[in-house]
Amino acid sequence: MEWDCTKWKKEIEKLTKEYGLNNWKHSMNRKTTLIWYASENVPRFEMFYNGSFGSQLLFAVRCKALSVNRRTWRWNEENTRLCLQCNGGVKDTVEHLVLECSKYENERESLMDVVHEQCGENKWNARCVEEDSGIRYLVGLVEECIMTVVDAMKDF
Repeated sequence: MEWDCTKWKKEIEKLTKEYGLNNWKHSMNRKTTLIWYASENVPRFEMFYNGSFGSQLLFAVRCKALSVNRRTWRWNEENTRLCLQCNGGVKDTVEHLVLECSKYENERESLMDVVHEQCGENKWNARCVEEDSGIRYLVGLVEECIMTVVDAMKDF
């Protein structure tokens, strides 16, 4: 059976997509900072980025690349992984900063007002129990995320 140009083009596109997807999955699994992205089946277009400072911070949070002491402790003067903002004696992680750190209590309260308004307090509380404290929802890494919540997260 001979193939025409259209069939060859489709076959090449299919193989290229398969190769790209396999390469993407392999790369995601190698980088610990991209653990949240590694749970995705395929890369998808993200409409959250508009070049603003909030978008840049959101990207850093989503990649677990935000400069918190958990990542930068080797280079900070205190040489500690603990949060220096609240002095609570806990590791300074993205999750701690967004969900727990007392220094950001006012910002968190504003964020939670938006979350409760958009998805309801009961649904939010259930999500926090079922998944990673809801952080993936706040940064738009779950399919059913609400753009208003992600925008509020950018303002956090």
